[in-house]
Amino acid sequence: MSVTPPERTSLRPRIALLAAALVLVIALVVGIAQLRGGEEPEPSAAPAESGPPADPAPSPAPAAQIDAPGYDPHPGPFALTPLAEADGEAITAALTLDPAATRTDGVVGFSFEATELASPAWGSPDSNIEAMLGALDRPVLRFGGLAVDRRTWWSSAAEPAPDWARATVTPADLERVAATAEAVDARVTLALDLGHEDPERAADMASHAADAFGERLLAISIGNEPNGYHLPDQPERSIRGADWTPAAYQASLRTYAAAIEAAVPGVPIAGPGAFDAVWWRAFAGAELQNAHALSMHWYPLYSCGEANPHANPTIENLTSPEMRERAQSFAGRGAETAAELGLPLWVEETGPTSCSGGNETSRTHAQALWTVDFALTLQEVGASRIAFHSTLQACDGGAPMSAVCASGLHHDPGALFSGRSSFLALMQLGWLPDGQVLTPAVSGDGRVFVHAVAGDDGSLALMVVDQRDPEAQGAGAVPVQVSAPTGLPDGAPDAWTLADGSRLTAPSFDATQSALGAPAAVEGEFSGAVLAADRPLTITSEPGSTTLLRLQAP
Repeated sequence: MSVTPPERTSLRPRIALLAAALVLVIALVVGIAQLRGGEEPEPSAAPAESGPPADPAPSPAPAAQIDAPGYDPHPGPFALTPLAEADGEAITAALTLDPAATRTDGVVGFSFEATELASPAWGSPDSNIEAMLGALDRPVLRFGGLAVDRRTWWSSAAEPAPDWARATVTPADLERVAATAEAVDARVTLALDLGHEDPERAADMASHAADAFGERLLAISIGNEPNGYHLPDQPERSIRGADWTPAAYQASLRTYAAAIEAAVPGVPIAGPGAFDAVWWRAFAGAELQNAHALSMHWYPLYSCGEANPHANPTIENLTSPEMRERAQSFAGRGAETAAELGLPLWVEETGPTSCSGGNETSRTHAQALWTVDFALTLQEVGASRIAFHSTLQACDGGAPMSAVCASGLHHDPGALFSGRSSFLALMQLGWLPDGQVLTPAVSGDGRVFVHAVAGDDGSLALMVVDQRDPEAQGAGAVPVQVSAPTGLPDGAPDAWTLADGSRLTAPSFDATQSALGAPAAVEGEFSGAVLAADRPLTITSEPGSTTLLRLQAP
């Protein structure tokens, strides 16, 4: 359904954007009728006989709307299943704050192909791209992908594009994207073409990017996945010869970095944007003056055939606790490497699978559950920036794993975008408070897991991820007992009251649409429930759901 953006109920203060404020005014007029699925509005009072009939309220322009099927911004009071109806032994969760814990503000968002920089949607009055991105919380925006080294041509001088280029990006394009980043309070990272060994052109793009984005340009990357430039078994994707090695990569890095430094001194550089530790260390070994972050890419369900059945893109694999364990292991190695270098860890490109085309996990509720659990697991390990790879292609015929897609035709996607189930997951993550991610220790087999955030304002947020199959025989609510977090700083609260909640759910893992309600006040037996140092809080969890509970300090 298409809805206008609702007023946020987050516990954190948000920067009010003028565009969002205008949308909210429209929402008060027409949003309720839309959210009731076309239900007729209550008739207005008859006009006075002495005057003409009042003009009907105008419908909101599509460009002012969030199009997120399954999302309800006005769900009514939030209810948990009563404890008396929950079965089984309680899952227990202990939470600890590590002094170096990752922060939650502005961590999650999108990675796009570099060709999308040239999309006419950016800055278009006919596009809802600002409304869609603004529905997230200070979203990550990253531009790169395979296209940056193979299909994207940068020119600030109106030069003809080479035959290999599929999109030309200009300074005007960067300025349009920058205007959107400003409107949605996003920070941007930008990959430069390393595939064609043209450091001066890359430096020119970096200079224009610095001018366009200003402080919103968090870093540039030199190339995308350099470990994939020479692929003997995939010659159609290779862009370098057999002499391309980590040492050759280091030499190119230094050449590019020198050209970039001459053009725009001090611009931060992140890299290598690879999934191989050998290339992480190659980036570090280049000893770049402005190295700013260690970036890695990872798609956990990478096996597109029978080579590794545990890594095939199946719903069974996607909803398995092993996915969390693998994320902890792999991203943990990246975090350790980054810590050795004194750099933050960024996961600049990720998604469930790197296999091309659709599969049984595409566009499913299972993908939404995974998105919430994976993002918080990466943050617990130490990732401070996470970008889910997406495109601005058409929903019909476009990338099936993308969280967003365009409503137009395959050859003409248009400028209006819709969010899939994983987009709802990103929205729910955006309702976590600004603060630090707690380290959880949870009992059971891992199918019911608890993540948590200690808010800067003294609040506490719990995210219960329940990956039990909602269609399994006897599936029902289970009790979950949460103990008060330890390791909080002096002066932190020692008790919290349950304030509001939100649930992301669907009747099955393979459902093509999830349901998400905005955070709403808790009603029933859990209204005003207290969590304290000497008083654990027992709540309930439903199979096939992620439940966000926000608690306030007295």
